[in-house]
Amino acid sequence: MFTSLFLAQQPAAIIWSVTVKILTLSPSNTSVPCGDLVPRDNMEGWLRYLRGSLPAVPFKASTQQQSRRLGRKKMKASLSKGLQGSVCVGAELLMSLLANYCRNKGIKTSITVGVVGLPNVGKSSIINSLKRSRACSVGATPGITKMMQVVQLDSKIKLLDCPGIVFAKAGAQSDNSSALKNAVRVESLTDPITPATAILQRANKEQMMELYDLPVYSTPEEFFSLRARRMGHIKKSGVPNIASAARGLIEDWN
Repeated sequence: MFTSLFLAQQPAAIIWSVTVKILTLSPSNTSVPCGDLVPRDNMEGWLRYLRGSLPAVPFKASTQQQSRRLGRKKMKASLSKGLQGSVCVGAELLMSLLANYCRNKGIKTSITVGVVGLPNVGKSSIINSLKRSRACSVGATPGITKMMQVVQLDSKIKLLDCPGIVFAKAGAQSDNSSALKNAVRVESLTDPITPATAILQRANKEQMMELYDLPVYSTPEEFFSLRARRMGHIKKSGVPNIASAARGLIEDWN
């Protein structure tokens, strides 16, 4: 059984259609929790859409710092107040789905549930939230999970923490898309200018000027130049390091 995880802010960009095709090849049922903080209307809309293909449950992972006894709240009680706070929300829905799978299939032994998704979308955080302890290492940068790790959730369920998966596509467009999803390390980008330019094309110009305390700019190149000077990122030749400014923008975006 596979659990596919994606960020609910921008699920269409997580190559959902490809994920569905892969998961539906499995003879087992599949479940898809959509996580992270989003407006309630957005979350409910995406749940309706996703449930047309696969079982889907909303989930917010715990962000508590302690190593054990991570808190939980039930989804029904939390929706009225919004998915806020540091405790996990929605664990009972996912646990119920997994338990129903065991009962419906008449499974007497344990099942192994693979948790898959792009890098840095919260796969390890979901496992920690269900386990209610820091069983897996987590971090803000992609690539924290280097190899698969089995976590025993209870007598019936094992969770398989998997490294992030980036779907390979030829060309620069794939690199740009991965950069905007925080699926690759920013410092590893050979061309940070293109994805950073895509951010500027999506952003409100006045808000960007206010956020970074910049004067009016006409082009992305001018923005990067102004931003580099503001950051003090100047090359030895006295030329603004626009690549550094672009990387900084991508980091802020993610």
